[in-house]
Amino acid sequence: MSQDGPNSGRNSKRRLSSPEAKDGSNFRPKTAKIDRSTAENARSDVQLHPLLRDMVAMPQASNPLRQKARPKFDAASLNPYVDQAVFSRQNHRSRPLQLNPQGKYVEKGEKLRLQQLEEEKKEAERREKDAKGILPNVNTQEELFKPQMPPLVEWWDRPFLRGRLYVEFAGKGSEFVLDSEFAPVTNYIQHPVPIDAPWEKFIDDGDSKLYLTKAEMKRKRRNDRQIRHREMQDRIKLGLEPPPPPKVKLSNLMNVLTNEAIQDPTGVEMKVKQDVQERYEKHMKENEERKLNPEQKAKKRELQVEKELAKGYCTTVYKVNDLNDGQHFFKVDMNAKQLNLFGIVLINPRFSLVIVEGAAKSIRFFKKLMTRRIDWQESKNGLDLSANKCVVVWEGELRELSFQKWSPMYTKDDDDAYKVLNKFGHENYWREAFHL
Repeated sequence: MSQDGPNSGRNSKRRLSSPEAKDGSNFRPKTAKIDRSTAENARSDVQLHPLLRDMVAMPQASNPLRQKARPKFDAASLNPYVDQAVFSRQNHRSRPLQLNPQGKYVEKGEKLRLQQLEEEKKEAERREKDAKGILPNVNTQEELFKPQMPPLVEWWDRPFLRGRLYVEFAGKGSEFVLDSEFAPVTNYIQHPVPIDAPWEKFIDDGDSKLYLTKAEMKRKRRNDRQIRHREMQDRIKLGLEPPPPPKVKLSNLMNVLTNEAIQDPTGVEMKVKQDVQERYEKHMKENEERKLNPEQKAKKRELQVEKELAKGYCTTVYKVNDLNDGQHFFKVDMNAKQLNLFGIVLINPRFSLVIVEGAAKSIRFFKKLMTRRIDWQESKNGLDLSANKCVVVWEGELRELSFQKWSPMYTKDDDDAYKVLNKFGHENYWREAFHL
């Protein structure tokens, strides 16, 4: 098949019909100028053999109605400083079989559980701070407040330093010898008077006390009684003491006074009854003499209270929802007076506050009374005390007593209660009891 187009025959006829071709002089065949578009159209008209169609890709005409997709912009292809070989597709490499080591996912699980536990702890701390009211306020941006930086030189060190930094003193310590008369300190050392520790006054110099059981105390009394009886018998044998009269009773009358009882039994019986009565009166008289009078009892009680108070002061604060019942108030007031406690019972329409101070033994007894013995929901006056209860607000030890006596006080509202407690420096008790 000729490669020339369909107009090739027509052009050859033109060349032969020209005058130069006829004469034969200066004949130069003109080259055929083939248009590229014409050649492409010719090639598109050529059809392939049916057996070769599956081996060669057939050109497809583009659809003019279909919009061409916008080519994706590739910055790497336009960048002359990027090596295009890097973006070439790498050959696929098959990955080798890798087995997970033993305990890999167990370790991951442990880490996740620890992380979850830490988050729960942080959340619990945040809730605790929020409940106490110390969580920074996000609205006022309290978490952004910067703490005040410490000064370069503390105020108590300024009189002793010539410079304004501690570094100067550390580098030139040998020059800071304060031996002048106007120096705030001198080279002399004052040894303070040694003071005994507070707990040393309770330590006995002698042997520690030995507490015996009841059986041991009974045996000890019996042995002491035998020793005294033996000493008395020895003194009677030596003639230092007269022999005691026989202890005659109606049960041993015939054994002791045999002859006299036979001769005059009525007179002997009357005499024995008289001796028994005398011994009884003597015994009762000695008991009355050993008894303490009211003044001695009060003094003994005061000494005992002072001895207990010398061991330390304790305090307990109670919150009672309702103390309007007369029986409850009487028990609280009377027991506090009998136990020699100090403090107040503050009665308020909102709730009542009981503050007691005193010895540890009395405080323990009063605590059992308030928390166990008194039934706060019982009322004989017809009051509804179903929700009444007593709660311990605070208990601990004190350095000194805040109250000088025990007294009840009545207030109308919270302001009056604050004013009363502010006199004794315990207004915080009301706030603590209010939030319970």
